[in-house]
Amino acid sequence: MADPLFGVSLIKELQRDQRHTMDIAKALKELTRRLDEEGIPFAVIGALAMRHHGYVRHTEDIDILTTPEGLDRIHERLVGRGIVPRAPGLRKKLRETEHRVNIDVIKAGEHAGSNDSSLVFPDPRSDRFLVIDGQRVPDLALLIEFKLTSGIYGNRAKDLGDVQELIKANKLKKPFARKIPTELRAKFLELLENVRNEKDIE
Repeated sequence: MADPLFGVSLIKELQRDQRHTMDIAKALKELTRRLDEEGIPFAVIGALAMRHHGYVRHTEDIDILTTPEGLDRIHERLVGRGIVPRAPGLRKKLRETEHRVNIDVIKAGEHAGSNDSSLVFPDPRSDRFLVIDGQRVPDLALLIEFKLTSGIYGNRAKDLGDVQELIKANKLKKPFARKIPTELRAKFLELLENVRNEKDIE
């Protein structure tokens, strides 16, 4: 991961972001190849998955979902060979060393947002995931479920903002709420209304 530049020109900061985006692309391509070679099931989630659904947001890392067995195999086969823990004892916070890109791993079966949430991350091989250009990503409804749950139970306002941007990018309307779990539907409809009431400033 390229180090942030503080107190420098906007142009240099933009150039730094452009270089890091290329580093993420190279790291993701190599990670995909290695995980496929090892037969480790995974899907790309987080900000990178949002790109597949029409919303581009800058990110500093790669978020992946795998199975508990997949995480074990990552440590058996990949850690120490171009991938390292970001601190001693960490299993799910990793770093790709060649391009200095952080990799955050989520395990299927974990609760999204917090242990209090009702949403459990599914197996990345389930039919809730799409294969787009060789990458498995959550379908739009599932991605929005992840973001809503993280925003509500994890108190992450940024994730609720992401939902609003996905609503705008995909021109979602009220009928889409039927695809959202009942306990998350009210928040989705609230965000949908927020988008509808946004005013452009000339």
